[in-house]
Amino acid sequence: MKAIIKFALQVAYNVIFMTFFFVTGPFFLWRLWRRGKLLPQFGQRFGIYSKEVREHLKPGADLWIHAVSVGEVKIARVLIGCLREMRPNLRVVVSTTTGTGFGMAKTQLEDGKTFVIYNPIDFLWSVVAAFKLIHPKRLILIESEIWPNYLWCARRRHIPVYLVNARLSDRSEERYRRMRWLVGPLLQEIALVFAQDPTEASRLTQAGFAPETIFNLGSLKYDVAALDTATEKDVSAWWSRTGWMEDQLILLGGSTHPGEEEVLVRIYHDLREQWPKLRLVLAPRHAERGNSIRELCDRMGLRAVTRTQLAAATEPLANGSSPDVLVVNSTGELSSLYKRATLTFVGKSLRGQGGQNFIEAAPVGTPIVVGPNMQNFKVITREFLSRQAIVQITDEFELSQQLRALFASDKIRRELGSRARATFEANLGAARRTALVIVQSLENDHLKN
Repeated sequence: MKAIIKFALQVAYNVIFMTFFFVTGPFFLWRLWRRGKLLPQFGQRFGIYSKEVREHLKPGADLWIHAVSVGEVKIARVLIGCLREMRPNLRVVVSTTTGTGFGMAKTQLEDGKTFVIYNPIDFLWSVVAAFKLIHPKRLILIESEIWPNYLWCARRRHIPVYLVNARLSDRSEERYRRMRWLVGPLLQEIALVFAQDPTEASRLTQAGFAPETIFNLGSLKYDVAALDTATEKDVSAWWSRTGWMEDQLILLGGSTHPGEEEVLVRIYHDLREQWPKLRLVLAPRHAERGNSIRELCDRMGLRAVTRTQLAAATEPLANGSSPDVLVVNSTGELSSLYKRATLTFVGKSLRGQGGQNFIEAAPVGTPIVVGPNMQNFKVITREFLSRQAIVQITDEFELSQQLRALFASDKIRRELGSRARATFEANLGAARRTALVIVQSLENDHLKN
């Protein structure tokens, strides 16, 4: 009876998924075409691979790692680095969903032993084609990317599935718990689940994952931040053109979202009356908003300059034309700016939802302030709050009060930054622990054979 129910669920899922896709698919394809983002390897989405790809992957792979976009590709990068130290000849296939993730993976991961493809859409035939091509010994899913046909195909081929750096959004947890009778059997297809902390492990159990499969190995995001900090870009050349002195106080708004820049500008107006040497740096999450943010600063009576304007300048701005606000309308330089900040506010946490990753600010000892909406980073936020290594505010008024208190005390800032650095260092090593479990499982296979 159970087998019949499982088969019926699989048929129902595939019928519903295909219906939904073919109804909505043309709209999304049209949007991609309008943006000029139709992918040259679009056939890979449907399990169609070129002769070159088939030849390259003919020997198969030890691991198939699925990483949705840029954040997950970074996690794959540190994990593969640790795996290579233990098993240099490991063959790995990395699949991604987004074009940006694919580009990063191609640039940073692809070599003779690692190959990058687009992940197949969760049609049964697409996933079957991918499994036949890759023939992996393990399927590694990063964070929360769970697709039914991936799991069913892996089970039929006796391929263990591991969920690495597992996390659940509030919405997913509620959905899983409400429909546990339906999704529970699917979630228990996963052989090992590597949780980020004990609280997250408990939530995963309540959502329907088998408790005996869940292990707390820590968050790989700390190892990612250590890697990014080690390879940060040098911003000295254009930073020096601001005309700012070394003793300037710098308030950095990192990864800000619409509405948060205006809040920070209002607070900065008030704070600089007490601290005339205070300057504001705004690094929006989406760099293309830079010009509109500069115009906002102009309307509010502040001299603002963008990162691209500084790059075009041939010499430092004169003292009289030195900006009050720097708008960083570029990408990939935020981690380098944390070193220059006196205080950092991390965005999408006050006006946005979900928050942004603040870990990159921690290793340099930057005092960090975040808003109330950190749903996407609950694990690391909880860890930093438990160690008093971060300040979390509830609204604009409290943000203003906390920033004023922190600027008023060098000692409090040093202690907060020191605790942030210590918290970061205490949580390193999850990538190595995860890699060790994966390598040991592959070695156990070898012993059995």
